[in-house]
Amino acid sequence: MRVFVRPATHLRWLAMAVVSGVVVVATGCASARIKKENALALAAADAKVLEGCYGCLEEARHTYERLAAAKSSKSSSGIVARLFETDVLIALREKELGLDSRQAMERARALVPRVPASLEPNRVLALAEHSLPDENAYPLKATAALLRRNKPFVDKLDAELAWIDQAPLTPAVRRYIALAVDCSYPDRYEERGDTTNPLERRREVPVNAPPLVAYRAADCAKADTLALKRVLAAVPQFDEAAYALGNVVVWFAGETGGDDTRKYYASAYARFPRAAGVTFMSGWLNLNVGDCHEAIRYYDETLAIEPGHDRAILQTVICQSNLHEDSAAIATATRFIALETPDIAQGYYWRAISRLRRRELEMARGDIELAKARSRGAEVLTAAGIIEFEQADFTIAETDLRGARAAPKGDENCNAGFYLGSVLTKREAWAEAAASYDSAMVCYDDKANLIAAKIEQVRGSTRGSAEFRARRIASLETDLADRRKRNQTSAFNAASMNARLGNFAQAEELLVIAAQSPDLSDQVAKLRQQLAEATRSAPPPAARQRQVPR
Repeated sequence: MRVFVRPATHLRWLAMAVVSGVVVVATGCASARIKKENALALAAADAKVLEGCYGCLEEARHTYERLAAAKSSKSSSGIVARLFETDVLIALREKELGLDSRQAMERARALVPRVPASLEPNRVLALAEHSLPDENAYPLKATAALLRRNKPFVDKLDAELAWIDQAPLTPAVRRYIALAVDCSYPDRYEERGDTTNPLERRREVPVNAPPLVAYRAADCAKADTLALKRVLAAVPQFDEAAYALGNVVVWFAGETGGDDTRKYYASAYARFPRAAGVTFMSGWLNLNVGDCHEAIRYYDETLAIEPGHDRAILQTVICQSNLHEDSAAIATATRFIALETPDIAQGYYWRAISRLRRRELEMARGDIELAKARSRGAEVLTAAGIIEFEQADFTIAETDLRGARAAPKGDENCNAGFYLGSVLTKREAWAEAAASYDSAMVCYDDKANLIAAKIEQVRGSTRGSAEFRARRIASLETDLADRRKRNQTSAFNAASMNARLGNFAQAEELLVIAAQSPDLSDQVAKLRQQLAEATRSAPPPAARQRQVPR
């Protein structure tokens, strides 16, 4: 059963925490009054821990620290244990947000000599040390290195989880620690062929579980959005839950406008402006809704926190390229390439695209060769073929463009089809060129029809704001006009090839499509005139292919 906390239940465990911590001696003297106040403060701190938000944990910690300092060493051991547990929870939460957890861990470590030995505090700290940080906050290489370093500990993790399930910690705290570490390595069950799915069982928490546990169970592997919403309903200041929710709904932002995601991220950003994961995902949101200027702003903030954040750098390159800010894109791509990540081919690819636009063909060719050496992806081969065509290196261009067309869904790679037609034209392979242009024409037409259908879908939709829908329609209409223009250009080139082959009727049919482009009106008129002259003076069919317009 999934977790949720009803307001009434929330009050119930809050009241229980207060009652369990209060011991009042009604003497009327000052010491009795102080004891009563301290007991109430202790119970309130216990309740804050169960509420579970970062601010709640910090508030509880300050109370525990004050009360531990006010008591004698003998009577403070129970409070010190609570202080230790809370520092561990704060450290785990900071990891989960990609924040620096070292100070919280050092505070907890300093308390070890004062914590009851039965809690085995060093063993608790070892578990906390091996929980993984927010993967959105760090470079991929850093996360991969951490996984490699933690491998020996992960191999014995099941035994440690079995131990902590029975450890004499506060029940909610030990449950949280177990979830935090278990959820860091969900793939290990699949890797060893374990079909019992112990992690899923661990995530099943009772309906009256406190938000502290409910949050951690919900934000694990595949997030439980309903449970996260219930946590937010119970504790509205639980901004970490808002961030977790945003990370789920952001994937639909391209279709919805991302208003709900923006609300969640704004809440998290206001509370955690130095969380690189929050700033990075805010940039990702804006990239997906088409606001590259705003995306770059958030990526810049991410890089100010974590300078080696490879994905923030790469997505900045993509945005700069989309904005045709080619000088900036080249500089940022160079910065990405220097990181030598597994995705380095993407850096060379995007730098090649900007250099191609700037007609820096030699440098573009150098970059795309480096990209090809690392990736044979369709986009890399297509860009390579275009650059090679521009350099009149037609043999290699043909090989790369055919490779792009042979890739999965290569028939949907309209640009590769078009440029392959251009290469074959230069090589005077008229029949193959005609077929390639015809294929590109059909491809662009299919794309245009899909975009037109999407425009109608957005017009009839109520998803997202009216402003977003208007912006989305405007962007789609620009794409539609581009695909139609490419379709018409492909039709004209196919008509030219058919004219060379003497297929005059086919050429005329294709010119009907090409004539829809105002930019091609002069060329269409000229080719039609040539076709008319060729038709009037056409020899018998057997000889026709030797006399075609040039």
